[in-house]
Amino acid sequence: MLALQALGQELAALSDKQFKKIVFPEDKLREALEFYRSIPDKKHEARRRQMQFIGKVMRGVEPESLQAQLEAMKNTDNEEKRKHHQAEQWRDRLLEDPKKAADFLNEFSADPQRLNQLIRAAKKARELNKDKGEARSLYRALYEAIAH
Repeated sequence: MLALQALGQELAALSDKQFKKIVFPEDKLREALEFYRSIPDKKHEARRRQMQFIGKVMRGVEPESLQAQLEAMKNTDNEEKRKHHQAEQWRDRLLEDPKKAADFLNEFSADPQRLNQLIRAAKKARELNKDKGEARSLYRALYEAIAH
């Protein structure tokens, strides 16, 4: 029962976006978790009782599918973080040495002309200390190329 309650707490701690993606085997469980999430943090006793109820509802549910969905979500989040980190690294490398654009283009599919324009604009803005989003535009283009 404690393992089911812990799984319930993991589900309750998800962001709204992640919570909406979960496919619940029972509407009663989703409703119980939504109610738990609506209880203010300072209402400790109410949250504790609701979590006990969630544990009770989860006894009648197969937890494997919920656990698998949580694991898949964690893996997806880690993959997204890796891609963001990779785009940041490439942006820094390309601003240091624009000639490394060829290396990027060999590894990922992107429009070479647009990439070179973005690199030049970001590098020029950085040199003039007037970066008004040029580096961000370069980052977005790199991320899109990495993600696809």
